[in-house]
Amino acid sequence: MPLRYQEVKREIIRTISGLKAGSKIPSRNFLSRKFEVARNTIDKAVSELEEEGYLRSVKGSGTYISGRRLQKMLNVGVILPSIMGDIYPQFISGIEQFASAHNINVVLSSSDNSPERQRSNVLRMIDMQADGCIIIPIINSEQSFDSFLQLKKRNVPFVICYRSIDGLDVPFIGVNNYYGAFMAARHLIDQGCRKLSYFSQRKYSTAIERYYGYETALRSSQEKVEKKEIILGNYGEEELRERIKFIFDREDYPDGVLCFDDTTATVLYAILQERGLQPGMNVKIVGNDDSNLCNRLSIPLSSVSPRAVEMGKEGITMLKGMIDGENSEELFHLIHPKLIVRKSSIGTAAWDNLLCVKNIKMQNEEN
Repeated sequence: MPLRYQEVKREIIRTISGLKAGSKIPSRNFLSRKFEVARNTIDKAVSELEEEGYLRSVKGSGTYISGRRLQKMLNVGVILPSIMGDIYPQFISGIEQFASAHNINVVLSSSDNSPERQRSNVLRMIDMQADGCIIIPIINSEQSFDSFLQLKKRNVPFVICYRSIDGLDVPFIGVNNYYGAFMAARHLIDQGCRKLSYFSQRKYSTAIERYYGYETALRSSQEKVEKKEIILGNYGEEELRERIKFIFDREDYPDGVLCFDDTTATVLYAILQERGLQPGMNVKIVGNDDSNLCNRLSIPLSSVSPRAVEMGKEGITMLKGMIDGENSEELFHLIHPKLIVRKSSIGTAAWDNLLCVKNIKMQNEEN
């Protein structure tokens, strides 16, 4: 979420944008009362505006608008499937970091995973004459497709992120799910796994892309790796549990599992522990999304990070260029995810060694 002073900074710009160079702005104490924030918050916002050349302070007189022309504040709509989870707050953080430095006001909307709500949010951005939009669409966006066409018809620049929409020819920034899964499966093989499974509770396009990455890693491996049971469908949590239980009730269970997301991995954790099996030792596991769950588990979970902060930054950067009339040849861009290695995929001894190396590195940096 945005820092408070960044919000105040944008409000100050909005307040003074109609004034001429040389005009005196309200006192800092007045601004503190107006925005209901501490005086030091106002000081920080004003100091940045001075550094950027928009304001100048005269000792004993006050603060004035300098000769540098204030840019028009842009209003950008950001429409998300939900504000819950870990990816979306990180994505917003990336957008806000860029927005605060480029005089952009972000209007956030959640579709609550509803096609009707998503359609309503898109049309609202048109009604409020947003300068542009960044959209992470819900899973089933077919019912909202006409609203996206309305954005194009009204010449409202917009960028689709994370999840593409078939038949919609607009700039897209996503994650290379195939590469992320390939990298994760390759990591499990490197850790000695020779019987690998892939578990997904949903048959999304992203789940299928990750399955192909997993499969390619197995096929291309120089080691002999057995492809074990695959769970890839649309299942409720109880059905998912039963399918995983069935696999691990047999003696010949997989020694490595790549999970579509971290939530699926937590279900697997519980089932393994019920059977006296330890993640990271008996079965090595890698999740996906690098959510806050990963470090909360008793055995920290290795996971593929979609680098959502970077995705947000790239999305708003691309949109700003479109608003400014810059022509970009790159309308389709995939961010390479990053594997975050933790105890669940390397075991206790390797994890302890990794922590030791990290601690030594931190101590050296402090010294």
